[in-house]
Amino acid sequence: MAEPKILTMILAGGEGKRLAPLTADRAKPAVTFGGHYRIVDFALSNMANAGYLKIVVLTQYKSHSLDLHITRTWRLSTLLGSYVTPVPAQMRRGPRWFAGSADAIYQNLNLVNDEGPEYILVFGADHIYRMDPRQMVEQHIASGRG
Repeated sequence: MAEPKILTMILAGGEGKRLAPLTADRAKPAVTFGGHYRIVDFALSNMANAGYLKIVVLTQYKSHSLDLHITRTWRLSTLLGSYVTPVPAQMRRGPRWFAGSADAIYQNLNLVNDEGPEYILVFGADHIYRMDPRQMVEQHIASGRG
């Protein structure tokens, strides 16, 4: 069976008020963890280790340090069709910022249309965990609902 064509969207646009003052100058996913790592690295590492290497990180709130971290740390071979790229809020659906997670995806449907994936994985960028998302995808496909 051929590997399914998957696009991963990592939601990293939230303000992170509960982590103040750590989020005074950066988005919650950009907060450092264990030295030079950032919280977003957990979600990105889970996807990369599963072989899901078409990843967009939807950013919004104080995203500069997060954008820098992603572009400097997560360089994949675009020649092989792999990428991790931050996508700042672009107001594609009118003059307004994201009004939540679903709206962030809605405002970036152009990315889905451009990539044409069979499946889309949507994960938060502000959780600390280890997971093999292949298990979730395999279960979804096996259920016959995909």
